[in-house]
Amino acid sequence: MKQLRIVGLDLYYEPQEQDSARLIGAACEKSVQLIQQRYGLPAPRDCRVYVLTSWRRFLFHSAPWLSKVYLFVAYPVLAWRGRAIWPHAGGMALRFGRRCVVGIKPPHLIEKANRGLGQQFFLSNRDAQEKTETVTCHELVHAFAAHLKLPTWLNEGLATLAMEHYLGRHIVRPDTLDRLAAVPQPADLNRARRLRIDQPQDLILQYIWGYWLTRYIDESKPELLRALLSQRRGRKAFEEALAAAFGKSPQRFQQEIHAEVLACFR
Repeated sequence: MKQLRIVGLDLYYEPQEQDSARLIGAACEKSVQLIQQRYGLPAPRDCRVYVLTSWRRFLFHSAPWLSKVYLFVAYPVLAWRGRAIWPHAGGMALRFGRRCVVGIKPPHLIEKANRGLGQQFFLSNRDAQEKTETVTCHELVHAFAAHLKLPTWLNEGLATLAMEHYLGRHIVRPDTLDRLAAVPQPADLNRARRLRIDQPQDLILQYIWGYWLTRYIDESKPELLRALLSQRRGRKAFEEALAAAFGKSPQRFQQEIHAEVLACFR
């Protein structure tokens, strides 16, 4: 693999993916500036970005040597997860100790991805190049925020909102609010520590709630997110701090703010 150093990140790519590497490299520069200026998140000390053409190659090339032992032992579980995610995902973000790794599919693979889930969530207002750029931004947010241990909804909501800031326009379907209105207890979807890749419709609802709640926080209290992201708190402490900022019960924060989110954007 070839390697480039871009804004403190190491970019790896196969020789035949040179054009995609240029596109992703430029998106890295713009994304890093956005993430640092808007959210105040510093770059990880060890961050690798890959032009993603194979999830197996990405996994084993990006991992430090000691982590490779774990990968071999856990491979059956990782293979199941990798095969489940690959058809739908435009990118991946992982953490091996202090090393954060990000994989971004090139435009020609983005075009071949299964769009069934994405069409339920995103507007069709991006071409393959813009999708590659915004996926780069999305996954870099995950890498830059990995040390914070964010709640699942905030982790995905923040990364999706950053995609819109990157483009300067909204890309999430407004009618996803109708699906959100039909979920009386959105917090039930966010108790899991991971995205529900085995339950596609629950997965979409996790993305929907994460996006709209994060956008509501970002627009109603612009300085709050940056302040909360300035230090590691843990999942429970994040929600407690948010509840206090909005005058809600820490135990029922998501349930109580659900109606406010819907009223604001509908």
